[in-house]
This record gives sequence, C-alpha cells and structure tokens, in this order.
Amino acid sequence: MDDSENRIYSMLIFTAAVWGIQPICIKWLLAEWDPLTIVSVRYASISIILFAYLFWKHPFRHLFPSWRDLWYLCLMGFFGILLSNVLQFTGLRTSSVINCTLISATSPTITAFFAFFLIKERLNVLSWIGIAISFIGTLVVISNGSWHTIIHINFQHGDILMFLSQIAWAFYSLLIIKLIRSLHILVITAWAGFFGCLLTFGYGELVGQIHLVYLPMKAFGSLLYTVLLSGVLGMLFWNMGVKGAGPSKAAVFQNITPVVGMLGGYLILSEPLGRVQIYGALAIFIGVYMTTHSKQILDLLFIHHR
Repeated sequence: MDDSENRIYSMLIFTAAVWGIQPICIKWLLAEWDPLTIVSVRYASISIILFAYLFWKHPFRHLFPSWRDLWYLCLMGFFGILLSNVLQFTGLRTSSVINCTLISATSPTITAFFAFFLIKERLNVLSWIGIAISFIGTLVVISNGSWHTIIHINFQHGDILMFLSQIAWAFYSLLIIKLIRSLHILVITAWAGFFGCLLTFGYGELVGQIHLVYLPMKAFGSLLYTVLLSGVLGMLFWNMGVKGAGPSKAAVFQNITPVVGMLGGYLILSEPLGRVQIYGALAIFIGVYMTTHSKQILDLLFIHHR
C-alpha cells in the first residue's frame, strides 16, 4: 500500500468516525436550540464555507446551475436538509444516539429499495434478502426486541422519526443522480444546503421555532463540530476518498460510523448497550453488506462453485 492509498483510506476512516460522533454533538445542542434552528444555522454555515471554497478553486461560471438543475437542487434541499435532518434531530430528543446511528446504517438498503421502484435499478435476489435482513434488524432495534411492540405497532416516537429521516435521505441520494453529470458534487452540496437552509428557516419562522440564544461552551463546540468537522471537512474528505478509492471501497468504510456511534453513546452518554442493540446491529450490517455487495458475493460463489 503506497502513501497515496494510506492518505485516502485515512480520510475515509476519519470521516466515518467523525460522522459517528455527530449525534452526540446534536444531542448536546438540542438542550439549547430547537431542531429547526440547528439545521438552519448549520447549513447556512456549511453553504457559505463551501461557496467560498468553490469561488476560490473553480471558474465563476461553473458554479451556477441551469433552471432545470435548480428545481432538483430545491427538492434535494427539501428532502435531504429540511425533512431528513429535522426528523432525525427531533427524533434524537426522545431516542438514543445508539438507536440513531444503527437506524442511519440502513440508509444504503433503503436507497436501493426506492431505486428499484423509482429509477428501475435492477436488484438481484441477494440484494432483496439483504434489504429484508436489514429491515428486520431495524425492527429489532426500534422495538427493543419486543414482539408486543411490533404486533401492536407501539414503537418509540423518536425511532420512527429517525427511520422516516432515512427515507427522506434516500430521495435526496436518488436526486443526486439527476445532477451528477452536469454539476460538481461540491456545487451540488453547496446549493442543496443553501436551499435546504432557506426552506428550513422559512418553515421555522412560520411555526415560531427559530430561537437563537447564547450557547454555552459545550453546545458551541458541538455546533462547530457539526459545521466544520462532520460538515465541511467530512464532505470534502469523503468526496476525495470516493474519487481515489472508488464508490464500492468507500462504502465499506461507512460501517465504521454506527460502530463509533454505538461506542460513543455507551461511553460518553452512558446509554444502555445490550444484546438487542448488538443483534440488531449485526443484522443491519449483514443486510447492508449483502445489498451493496451482492454482485461480488454472487461472483465469488459462482467462481467457487465452478
């Protein structure tokens, strides 16, 4: 492994670990600000920093999308910033960081599920099995392993909101496909964040939930973390890692995020980590891996069989 590969893998490990800690910071921020305030300030800051970086690095004319692309970017802001973030942050008020990171780990399988219906992306049998296993793992986590909860649909409110946030994120991810050929990924991220911030702030003002108050040191540090580390630096490092290692290899590093989140919730916030969470996590990880690596697994089995 040469130095460039070491650097790329280090970026991916760093980003995945940083994203795992983010729910803890959001948990601390929620003690001071409403979810709508957090999302508005966070994405306003991220967009300003990204636009400044892009103006410095790229020609001016490349930063402005067409009217058609603006429509998709608005939709990305709605699904990926307003819906996904606000649902997740609101869910974190009543749920645990451990549950949040485990439910977030289902994102690749949820995206694959909707991709099959919306953009006709083909899924083989192994992918469908992976989606089913991942969904079962999520049910185990949000029901706390209780059949009574599942049968009577008596799930914890926060866990349901976080699951819905992953559905919103799946739509955000699918919309990227409409733009990736015409716009740089950082341009997409900056504009989606900008529109998401405007939509979130507008909705927050409408319902009277934008309250900017003084942040104590821990909460202010958490805000800086979500803007600079898990926001700007995380996105830059992830995009560089995906470009250098390829999407398939980079996707493997996402498995680090829920593990760090589980350990962080347990060690930092003293959240309970029992057999239910561990078994649910294993099912989610296995399901996600089967869904995202089904072709490689089938190729390996076919070669071995021959």
